[in-house]
Amino acid sequence: MPSKFKERLLSRTAGVAERAESAAAARPSESQARSATMPAQLSAFRLEARGYQERIQQLQEELEAAKRHGGAMKVPLSDLHEVPGRRRFKSPEAYAELRENLRHNALITPVAIRPRLEGGFELVSGHWRTDAYRELGRTEIDCVLSESTETEASLGAFYANLLQSDLTDYEKYLGFKDIQQRFEGITQAKMAEQAGVGEAAISRLMAYSDLPAEVLAMLDEKPGLFGATSGTALARLVRTGRSAQVIAAVQRLADKQFDETQAVKFASTDPAKEKPRPIPTAFKVKAGRSTYCDVRQAKNVVRLEFQSEEEAKAMQGALKEVLERRAAKAQTESSPDAGK
Repeated sequence: MPSKFKERLLSRTAGVAERAESAAAARPSESQARSATMPAQLSAFRLEARGYQERIQQLQEELEAAKRHGGAMKVPLSDLHEVPGRRRFKSPEAYAELRENLRHNALITPVAIRPRLEGGFELVSGHWRTDAYRELGRTEIDCVLSESTETEASLGAFYANLLQSDLTDYEKYLGFKDIQQRFEGITQAKMAEQAGVGEAAISRLMAYSDLPAEVLAMLDEKPGLFGATSGTALARLVRTGRSAQVIAAVQRLADKQFDETQAVKFASTDPAKEKPRPIPTAFKVKAGRSTYCDVRQAKNVVRLEFQSEEEAKAMQGALKEVLERRAAKAQTESSPDAGK
């Protein structure tokens, strides 16, 4: 009884000859290379299609044999084709390390592939290993057959890319938002299950959706402006009617006036209840044309800055005497017998 795998592969290649015949009928005449009559041309193309189908059949047997024995088979690099959106993220530095490793060492993990109707194979995983082999001048690479569906193969790479530490939280959010648009009705719980993370992690990322358009525009320019934790806090403030404060806070964050903690605190503050900050006073004590001491006072703090460490040490004793006299006077004035 034929295996399910064999049935699937046969279903993929079934009708190849018939499709080739249809294509042959639409081709322009090649009277100098073949007989000028249409029946003769169709006969030649039938032979080509039959040979192509026999090659697929032979390749199928080799793949099944390799699979039965738990091994891999050598596949020409020219037969491997990339499907857009399936390549996983790798930094240039990490790729360079991989290539140099493969230059000196054997491939440990074979490339996963799926057969194509057009001939050859589509890459499921191993895009960077394949690139490295091409750069190193190799002509073939060890491959194993993947039984994943097209959707499973694409989503596997998609989720792997989303969870790379190199991506910012905002970029991960954009990826999950894209999944929601591609798969209508998918829940956060389902996305968490497919990605292999907790639902709380997805919920934190999706909080970006509640931020004002002005904030999202700033994030488009600077995806690393703030992470999901701050994003969740800011989104919560937006839901309580503080959109204007959130926009102002993120603008200051973008201008490097705030860090993330300060931005969230600023957005959380009610301007009507905020106490006015005291205005510090300052003056300079001159010695001729030179500044002898800078004096700055704010609330209950006085700061003295002398021009040299030696002068600061010399003034320490004098300041102590002044402060002790002031302390004694304050004690006398606060005494119960004062004024009797």
